[in-house]
Amino acid sequence: MSDEEIIAALRSEKGRLTPVELAELLACLTGDRLSSSLIVFYFKRAFPEIPLDVLVDSGLWTRVGRGSLSDEGFNELLHPWLGRPSELDGISHAK
Repeated sequence: MSDEEIIAALRSEKGRLTPVELAELLACLTGDRLSSSLIVFYFKRAFPEIPLDVLVDSGLWTRVGRGSLSDEGFNELLHPWLGRPSELDGISHAK
């Protein structure tokens, strides 16, 4: 799959998947192990509105490094630019 196809696939899922799910999709599409550099490279190209410093901060996610950012924290960090699926479908996921 080309970089352009991966970027298009990520864009098509914006707002339908959480940031964590988008990252998991990225790993599947590239066939690579999820890493902070992979996320920064593809997310910046797919979603240029996300500030670079925010993407660099996403490298604190425990799935890609030794940081302290949980899955929930990763979602919260990126949701201002990627949305939350519940915001688009009108379903409240509050507990």
